[in-house]
Amino acid sequence: MVNMLRLQTTDALFLDFDGTLVGFADTPEAVEVSQELRTLLTAWHSKLNGALALISGRELSSLQRHVDLPLPMAGSHGAEWWYGTGQVQSLSLINDEFRHIKQQLKILAQQENLLLEDKGKALAIHFRQQPEKEQRLDSYLDEILFRFPSAKVRLIKGNCVRELQPLGVDKGVALARFMQTNTFKGRRPVYLGDDTTDEDAFAWVNMNQGLSIKVGEGPSCARARMNNPGEVFAFLKSQLIKLDG
Repeated sequence: MVNMLRLQTTDALFLDFDGTLVGFADTPEAVEVSQELRTLLTAWHSKLNGALALISGRELSSLQRHVDLPLPMAGSHGAEWWYGTGQVQSLSLINDEFRHIKQQLKILAQQENLLLEDKGKALAIHFRQQPEKEQRLDSYLDEILFRFPSAKVRLIKGNCVRELQPLGVDKGVALARFMQTNTFKGRRPVYLGDDTTDEDAFAWVNMNQGLSIKVGEGPSCARARMNNPGEVFAFLKSQLIKLDG
């Protein structure tokens, strides 16, 4: 399937970060971005006349710090975004009940020795190092969300992580926002992602005659598949060479 995929200079390329461009590490801050990957992203940004963006569940400041390139980016599942220059823009969708839930989950994470990632606009609890805690965590989340129905949050079950994000924010919305700008407008949307949180972007791309690519295993509405970040890198590099040739 990979050999049949083709990118074009008229595409708009959207890339998830963790699990798609880089592999997972023990903690989100421990991931490393190689200079080869930075060079490749810079080359694609130039080849597409700026129509390349990263869309991540990470807080935008973390994504900017790791990538260290002036590329358009969306963080916190689209609650924050940046066009590569100028000011960071964001939505304020968190209410008092959501804040209370966040505080209770911080206590749980401390008690259970789980890694909590406060993204400001969202919250993630990682259990990659303690997979036996999955059922305990899910039960607690079900209970607390039942108790606070007005929090207006969405629970996403990802790869060894549970994320809470405000309703009305997702990666599909983030992608659509970029597609409304002059840089991206009128291009074929292409999205690569690896997890449950990427399904909204896959669905949007599918509805708009684009190319959706799932990285890794698991059910997905994406219409193509790659195995891992190494295959993503090789694909992007080979496609760039073909376009340059």
